[in-house]
Amino acid sequence: MDSITQGVLGAAAAQSALARRLPKGTGRVGAGWIGAIGGMAADLDVFIYSLNDPTVGWTFHRHFTHSLIFIPVGGLIAALPFLLMKRFKGYRREVILASIIGYATHGLLDMFTSYGTQLFWPFTNLRVAWDWMAIVDPVYTIPLWIGVIWTARTHNPKAVRIALLLTSLYICFGGWQHHRAVETQRQLAAMRSHQIEHSRVMPAPGWLMFWRSVYVSNGRLYSDGIETRWFNSTLALEGGSADVTTFDDLPVSAQANAESRRRFDVFNWFADGLIAPIENSPNAYGDMRITSTVEGLTPLWGLQFDQASGAARRWNPPPSRSRELGRTIRSLVFGDPRYKPVAELHASSTR
Repeated sequence: MDSITQGVLGAAAAQSALARRLPKGTGRVGAGWIGAIGGMAADLDVFIYSLNDPTVGWTFHRHFTHSLIFIPVGGLIAALPFLLMKRFKGYRREVILASIIGYATHGLLDMFTSYGTQLFWPFTNLRVAWDWMAIVDPVYTIPLWIGVIWTARTHNPKAVRIALLLTSLYICFGGWQHHRAVETQRQLAAMRSHQIEHSRVMPAPGWLMFWRSVYVSNGRLYSDGIETRWFNSTLALEGGSADVTTFDDLPVSAQANAESRRRFDVFNWFADGLIAPIENSPNAYGDMRITSTVEGLTPLWGLQFDQASGAARRWNPPPSRSRELGRTIRSLVFGDPRYKPVAELHASSTR
């Protein structure tokens, strides 16, 4: 999730476990700060990038710094600034433990999102992505903030433990909402007489109400929006479709370019095979997991190949439109009238 949420979760976990094991007046506040730094530290991998090769960032973000085996090392590194402080002299073991606890929460939280986290590196490069939680979700973050601040002020870990319990239950609720969205995706595919070959259903930023449905059937990718209202039935908004892109679909010049082939292979692994041509962008192909609108086919990143040389470079979307952000916020608050029951969509399609 976003780095702020990662820091707040790390602080909450450290406070919950160690608030009473550090010196009064410093430890109960310090445990939170130590856990927060530990909770955010794994995202330092964003500084591993290349201006010329986009696959470097795709490969190394949520890579070794997010793996389970790296937690003790990462936690120790994050603890170093605090170990040098006189206020924590004699409490080095507690400082290291608080940092490790905070660091451990990072990859575990990220696995519930859609980006993909290499939890089991170096044993496999599998990108774990459960698709239960959005990258940004204030319903998850705000209770953690309240618990952390309350515990820091009252020196009582009860508040932060309650916050951790409530937010953990919210993650489980995300799993239920994801299940509802997957069932709606299956209904949409059945409505079209499609056999799903590969699929993902991913939450949009907000509070587990809007989901992006992407599935592949007979070599074609279909995208839709799904609304899982908390206390009512699910709705859907039909999106678009495009042919799934494979290496053989690239320009001949790109197929003959060894470096372009390597970059496409990395991109295909990163995007979970959900790649399709980008409209109005020649020789450009996008990661269709994450797009500018829930139901659309305009991705946030991709690869574009030079027609002559076949060289591959990163494709970036045009500047985002404020009206899209405004529509997203209004949809979260008031709903979106474009979404309809699947049965109604089916009836319309058969008329």
